[in-house]
Amino acid sequence: MAGERPVVTSSPLTTEIADVLAQLCACWTRLDLRAIADLWDADEPEIFFLPQEIEVPLVGHAALLEYLERAQLRLQAASMRTWNVNVRALAPDLAVALYEMHWNGLLHGVPRPMGVDSRATAIFRRRGHIWRIVHYVEAPSAFGLRLQQTYLAAADADFLQRIGWAERKGEQHWRDGTKLPD
Repeated sequence: MAGERPVVTSSPLTTEIADVLAQLCACWTRLDLRAIADLWDADEPEIFFLPQEIEVPLVGHAALLEYLERAQLRLQAASMRTWNVNVRALAPDLAVALYEMHWNGLLHGVPRPMGVDSRATAIFRRRGHIWRIVHYVEAPSAFGLRLQQTYLAAADADFLQRIGWAERKGEQHWRDGTKLPD
């Protein structure tokens, strides 16, 4: 996404959760999607999962496994990275994370690789010394915003320089156009 910032690890809890997210990214990069299931809390009876490309929420471990099996079949290559990781404790054994992510993929039958930026929120449960995912939701930007970002990315550099936008490409704005704070 525009204005991408590195992962901020300001607390031991944030570092621990960022490590789980790094494991998730590594699973996508090695195409070891079965290992993604191992990052989820096996003792949680009803996990919730909402990837952006699926029309309905997925509930339960069987639904997660079916999603991962189907993804494994259609992917030739993938990678994922996260940044701007924000974490807070909900209880001694629960934490919530809000972060940004980028996912790349090359799918069988699709002639070009694709990449997508999104935001995500996840809830983690601590089991002993290990954090596991129990709830995961991806929240892509609205289509209108994506279209504006696509048009901006397609603008010629010399044009952006001439109109004073060359240094502003990474700015983020409220819906009314007011610049968001950095």
